[in-house]
Amino acid sequence: VVSTQSTGNTNLRSIVMSSEPPPSLAFSTVIAPLLERFQKDQAKSLRESFVYAEKQNPGFIHDFVAGVIQNEDMTEILLRLGSTECTEYLISQHIELHAQLNRKAQTLRHLLSSIPDQIKERSIFLQTIKDIAQSIKDLLNCVNGFYQSNTNNPAVTQNKRLFDHQKKNFVRCSKAFSDSLRNFFKDNQPSIVFLSANKLITQTNVLMRTIKIITERHS
Repeated sequence: VVSTQSTGNTNLRSIVMSSEPPPSLAFSTVIAPLLERFQKDQAKSLRESFVYAEKQNPGFIHDFVAGVIQNEDMTEILLRLGSTECTEYLISQHIELHAQLNRKAQTLRHLLSSIPDQIKERSIFLQTIKDIAQSIKDLLNCVNGFYQSNTNNPAVTQNKRLFDHQKKNFVRCSKAFSDSLRNFFKDNQPSIVFLSANKLITQTNVLMRTIKIITERHS
């Protein structure tokens, strides 16, 4: 459970808007892991530059990475890299519930990132779909458990609107992923599934980052 110390009526939306990594799978799977290899000050400066460039020119990071990985299917590549662990979205694990959130989010990312290798084998893919559906349910239950265990914590309750907003976006992306699967079984085009899976991983990261801010900046 998050500490109940309050820092006042701080609105985390302003923090999210000013300091958040962009909701880009290219950032979380390629740029962020590379930044971890630099010294702290250098990484901070580079990170700020990428975040600023993305905010000024949405899609910059995707185009930047695409320029390096030429003549390849970026959507599929990013999906394959989607389970790459990124500290930007890891919650401090000193509390078991936080560790559970990390594990369940990573399980979902791993299942989604396995789609390109399994989508051609129908029986295997059908099982993967079932596993993904269960993983989505497990993560949502854990997210709800996080909120319920912190109903007396001002750091959480003051930001319920932001928390609910990101959770609803996650549910919306989950439904869009289900729709993409139905379309795939009609037209057998995997690209829409890859794109939808990427969006679901991205929203998983955004949701986890929101919880991370609440737990660590207001602990």
